[in-house]
Amino acid sequence: MLIQFSEPPPVTSLDGPVSPLNAVWHGELRRHAGLPQLGHLLLIFPLGERAFSCAGVTVEPSQYILLTPRPNHHAVVLDLLESQAEASPVLVLWLSPPFLADLARFLDIPEDLQQLLHSQPLLQGDPISSAAAELAAACRSGLAPEITEDLFLEVAGEVLRLMRLRHQALQKMSRHKDGTVADLLPRLLLARQFVEARYAEDFRSQEVADRAGLSEFHFARLFRTAFDISLRQQVIHLRLDAARRLLEIPGNTVTETTFQVGYGSLSSFIHAFSKRFGLSPAQYRARVEKSRI
Repeated sequence: MLIQFSEPPPVTSLDGPVSPLNAVWHGELRRHAGLPQLGHLLLIFPLGERAFSCAGVTVEPSQYILLTPRPNHHAVVLDLLESQAEASPVLVLWLSPPFLADLARFLDIPEDLQQLLHSQPLLQGDPISSAAAELAAACRSGLAPEITEDLFLEVAGEVLRLMRLRHQALQKMSRHKDGTVADLLPRLLLARQFVEARYAEDFRSQEVADRAGLSEFHFARLFRTAFDISLRQQVIHLRLDAARRLLEIPGNTVTETTFQVGYGSLSSFIHAFSKRFGLSPAQYRARVEKSRI
C-alpha cells in the first residue's frame, strides 16, 4: 500500500503512519524539514533550482540522494542552503523494509539495504531519477492513485535493479578481499551511475575513472570484472536501448534519434543498431508502426 502526504509526516513518534508502509510526499521545502527514517530506504529528489543539505552532504538541483536506514537514526533533516531562499519543491519516497524484503526474495537477491550505495549525491538522468520525475509529475497533476502507485512501483523496481546489480558485482569480485571490495564497489557503482545518467554526452573514460578515484587502467579492469562489460560497451548498450525507445515514439526520425542518444554519425548509429538488434533503425520503426495498425 502507498500513502501520500500533503505535508511531510511528523518525526515525533516512531509509531506513526509511515512506519510499516510505503509513502510519498511531494511538496515545498521551506528552509528546513525533518523527515522520519523509521527503517525505510529514503529517496530524496529535488524538483527546484536550489541545493539543500541532507545527512551531512550537499545535494545540487541536478542530483538526488538514496539514504539507507541507520541504527538509532530516526530522522533526516533537509536544509535549504540559502538562508533567505524561497520554498523549493521536493519529492520524498519512503520504501518500507517489508516491501523491499518481499521484492528482494522474489528476485532471489539479499535484502541487506545497508549495502546499497548511500549518502552520495547521484546525478539525475539515470533510470531511478527518470522514474521519480514521472512520479513527481503525476503527483503535481493530481492523477488517479492507481497511476501514482504504478509509477511508485517503477521507482521501486529500479532500486531493486540497483540491489541486484550490486549483488552480481559482489559475486564477480569474490576473489578480492572483503575490505578491498567494500572500498571499491561503491566507487564503481557511482561511476556506473554517472554513465547511466550521462551516456548521451561526449566524455572520456579518464573522466569516469577520476570519479571512482582510480587510474584509467585500474578502473577499466575493475569495471569489467564487477559488471561483466567494458565501459565502452556499457555506453553503446545504453545509447542503443534509448534509441529503440525513441524510435517507438510516433514522429521521431532516425536522424533526430541518432543525435539524441549521442551518436555524431548517422552511418555509425545505423551500423551499431543493426548489429545489436538485427534490424536497421528504419526497419525497426516501420515494424513498430505496422504493429499499431
